[in-house]
Amino acid sequence: MMNDYLHFLDERASVRQFDPNTILSNDLIKEMLKHASYAPSSNNFQPWRVVVVKNKEKQRELKRLSAYQPQVETASAVFLLFGDKESYNLERWQAFHLKEGVITEDNAVERTNRIRQYFALHPEDKEIEGLRLDVGLFAMNLMQVVRAFGYDSVPMRGVDFEAIKIYLKVPNDWEPILMLPVGKALQAGYPHVRKSVEEFAEIIE
Repeated sequence: MMNDYLHFLDERASVRQFDPNTILSNDLIKEMLKHASYAPSSNNFQPWRVVVVKNKEKQRELKRLSAYQPQVETASAVFLLFGDKESYNLERWQAFHLKEGVITEDNAVERTNRIRQYFALHPEDKEIEGLRLDVGLFAMNLMQVVRAFGYDSVPMRGVDFEAIKIYLKVPNDWEPILMLPVGKALQAGYPHVRKSVEEFAEIIE
């Protein structure tokens, strides 16, 4: 069982050849996003925001804004991942966690003050640096969830995000993190070539 799971994780590859005739239903997209949302984030702020494009005319424009990379048009859907710094608002955090029963009226102030102290030490963690880490964790979860449903994806950064934000009327204060075309693979991704563990890790005993 464990070996099957590890093999599944190891087999993820970036796919750039998708079947243009495969359709992703809205219900399936929502199911994928629901499972991906169980990714960890700093203090459970969950700052990810997602725009999913499955309109072919709009995908063609996204392709133009992505150096004409074909997978943007042939994908069944293009997931655009953003980070929202407003998610790090402590009052919103407190209200959400009180509503969900994660914290109580008795410990809400203490828990909130603890996070406030953390941000005083690491103010960068509620800026773009924090968004990239938190949304990056969500993105990795989403890529594996997509595969669990029998689809593949390719993470992309080499696109004109600012033009895309204007075209799709995305809120100006959302920070673009990643584009993720998703679809049925027509061709396997490139073979994995990875450094040995000894090249990137040290174990201190």
